[in-house]
Amino acid sequence: MLEEHERAGLAGQFIEALLQVPVLCCRAGAGELEAGFKRFLPDFMKNSFPFFLSREMLESLEPSVIYHMTDFAGLNFQMFLYEGERGEQSAEAAAFHAFVAGPYLAVKPDEPYCERILQENGQSLSLMVPFRQFCLGLPIVSTSVMIGAMRTAVKAVTGEEGDVLYRHYEPREKKEQSPLYQSGGEEAVMELLEERYRYEKLMLQEVRQGNTDKALHYYRQFSRASRSIVRTEDPIRTSKNLGFSLNTMLRKSAELAGIHPVYLDIISSNFALLIENAYRMEEVEDIKFHMIGAYCRFVRTERLDQYSPLVRRAVTYIRLHLAEPLTLKQIAEGIRVSPSYLSRTFNREIGESVSNYIAGARVEKAAELLKFTGLPVQNIASYVGFANLNYFSRCFRLHKGTTPTQYRNRKP
Repeated sequence: MLEEHERAGLAGQFIEALLQVPVLCCRAGAGELEAGFKRFLPDFMKNSFPFFLSREMLESLEPSVIYHMTDFAGLNFQMFLYEGERGEQSAEAAAFHAFVAGPYLAVKPDEPYCERILQENGQSLSLMVPFRQFCLGLPIVSTSVMIGAMRTAVKAVTGEEGDVLYRHYEPREKKEQSPLYQSGGEEAVMELLEERYRYEKLMLQEVRQGNTDKALHYYRQFSRASRSIVRTEDPIRTSKNLGFSLNTMLRKSAELAGIHPVYLDIISSNFALLIENAYRMEEVEDIKFHMIGAYCRFVRTERLDQYSPLVRRAVTYIRLHLAEPLTLKQIAEGIRVSPSYLSRTFNREIGESVSNYIAGARVEKAAELLKFTGLPVQNIASYVGFANLNYFSRCFRLHKGTTPTQYRNRKP
């Protein structure tokens, strides 16, 4: 079982890969947080813009709550607290770590935007060029997409199952209200977010069961709620970002159904590639529907939660070592059980021998590689554990009714 700081590292990698928003995990002390928020700022900004996180804000922070923070320069950060490593300092504040995502922008930094930020902070317009150059290098992510990604991260790191609270902080000097500032219409937006997350939860429950029709039904409701919230100047980029977030959520649901995360790498990474390479809004939306269907089919055919722990360990071992010359004895040694007991249990629950299952698993993985990659057939055969190309072709035809080349070339 991974500890929270290890799960935080993995969650940070997902956000960085999908949204290009940098993530830092650090202690939740005032000094560490200030250094974390400023780590990507150029020196002229560190000296020109005051740090916005006050002691009052720090004292109000609670664990497992998403805090969206907008600083004086209009930069956005999102953060939540989680428990640190066991055996750390006994002081309560030192017992928590912070998961900080940012900086990023919610709008494009055109000249009027940058000029307004500088003027609001009493800065010389001579800083326009370096300030805008810095802003142009930041990722642009809608608030809704970022909250969705952070909500997934909170649940992955802390194990929270219920709704995750969201709060928006802005510098007190910019607003006359309390440090926890809610802009006009915030309550209405939050109602829409709650509706969106409710349909999201229902959709993911159906994905875990492999129910394609119901999952797609709830996705349509989820998508309508999302359109009511998200308003950007680049709708295709927004749709793509929502697709990346959806891909991450679907992968997590499939993992909860008992599918090993390593086995999900191909399907998730290739859908991410398809989304990024799409050029039209309709194409991005079609990919999302196909993605939900694919994950549901994957769960129906590959889920392991209906098997005993012994068989789940055996199947996972096979999937992780497909490229190796697997034998019943080797698998039994790997999961610390006798070969005869493994063989009997495997046959009873799976309905076929270990050797037949290995061949089928290799063919299925080869089929995924043929469909989603341009790797040569010989390389794919070797990658999934077939040392002989002719034997690979015979096994592939036996399971799929066609040759590897014909399978790759046939229309979807």
